[in-house]
Amino acid sequence: MLFQEMQAELFDWLRWREGSPADLFVICREPNLIAMRKVLKAHAVGWCNAENLTCRPKIGCKAVMFFKDGHHFWFHLTNKEFEVIFSD
Repeated sequence: MLFQEMQAELFDWLRWREGSPADLFVICREPNLIAMRKVLKAHAVGWCNAENLTCRPKIGCKAVMFFKDGHHFWFHLTNKEFEVIFSD
């Protein structure tokens, strides 16, 4: 799938509740997220600036949408984590 910027409306409550970093076998701490960047990149389908969200807006973060096992879900990454994980 193509990793691209997505509309903020797609990052809703139901998709937020649909999954978590644990579904990708990732612990949600910066060193772990960066160490598991290959897994995150393999399942990531899009992103949005988290401050633009109506559901769980967060300054200084990106919301990243993932697809695994037939389900879309999303969670926040800090801007630093996002840049390190998706920069290449």
